[in-house]
Amino acid sequence: MKQSGDDGKLLFQFMLLSVVGGMSMGMAQIAVTLYAVALGATSAQIGMIGGMQGIGLLFTVLPIGFLVDHVGPRKVFIFGAITSSIIYLFFPFANTSQTLCSFVAVTGFFTAFRFIPLSSVFLEFVRKVGSNKAGWQRGSHSFGLVFLGPVFGASMSKYLGFNATFYLVSAFVLLLIIGAVAIFPDSKVSEGRSLGERISDVRELFKDRNILQASGAEALALATFSSFNAFIVVLAIRVFHFSTQTASLFVSVEGLSFIATLFTLWRLLDKLEEYHFYLTSIGFVVTGLALLSCIWHPAFLVAGTILIGIGLGMFNLINVTRIANANVEKGKTAGIFAMFTVLGSIAGPVIGGFAGEFFGVQAVFLVFIPLYLALAVKLYFNQHNRLSIKATAHLSTVSINKESRDAFY
Repeated sequence: MKQSGDDGKLLFQFMLLSVVGGMSMGMAQIAVTLYAVALGATSAQIGMIGGMQGIGLLFTVLPIGFLVDHVGPRKVFIFGAITSSIIYLFFPFANTSQTLCSFVAVTGFFTAFRFIPLSSVFLEFVRKVGSNKAGWQRGSHSFGLVFLGPVFGASMSKYLGFNATFYLVSAFVLLLIIGAVAIFPDSKVSEGRSLGERISDVRELFKDRNILQASGAEALALATFSSFNAFIVVLAIRVFHFSTQTASLFVSVEGLSFIATLFTLWRLLDKLEEYHFYLTSIGFVVTGLALLSCIWHPAFLVAGTILIGIGLGMFNLINVTRIANANVEKGKTAGIFAMFTVLGSIAGPVIGGFAGEFFGVQAVFLVFIPLYLALAVKLYFNQHNRLSIKATAHLSTVSINKESRDAFY
């Protein structure tokens, strides 16, 4: 009972830290998007700004994974929080979309110092307590990222201005240090291993089919998620002429659908096979993307937003569970998982931005549908091959047993 109580306390601390961290990121994202619109940025420029933070992350997630395993997650997280907090203080000085894009890129280099330690510690926690908690940290983070953050960020940007909004984001990031000290271990995970041995470990991880498949699927989900966050507000403002605060509610609606899925549909994951769970989530996302591309009435936006939130939540549940169950050091695993998701978060807004620039705003979301259909086809053939192997193995076993009986008699 004591162990269960300790796990519950630790889970609550994870959730609280994730809510505050997600809220600071959500405030920053919506403020950056609205600031870019105010500066007169084009769709392509907004897409580039949305993807630039991911470029910094891409170069740092794997090294930070090594660092977490080597010096412990607490020191890494505290350094990242302090540095990011300082950088946000400079955002109000961006007077062009190009300058804003540069500041966002610099921020990305230090985001991994916060993201990887939290992910690695929570993956270890999920491996210990089971898959029914796999979505709770991401759900809490998303509650702050796509609900509290956009609401507060949009309101503050409107009533207090962008300067005050970025200063408050800086304060929230600095506040995260208190949570990190409370729940992160300060111990090293790996001792006395050479650089060559650690690089060899990473190579082995890249050969792990389970890790690669889960990471690739999550990359596609993050591409969709980041593109949605970057363009749904732009679409609502420029096509339907919604106010800033009303447009930001679409991000919150998608976030609530995503969060509700993470906290509730893990039971469905336990009942359905992995293959059917994946296909169901793809069905939700593809339908949602198609509805978002129907710009004739706002009702299509609402329906598409909800379906995308459900589908992406299902994606995250199964992918995090697969990664958490991998029997490897969690710092490096979190680094590889993050590297794939960062690739998705970079590619999503950039691809969506150029699609919208050349083919119209509805193409921002249509462009992702063929990718999900391709994934569904791949899953189908993987499942078919797996069943064929099982059937062959079963026939071989039956044949061997028959031969044994014949020899006996």
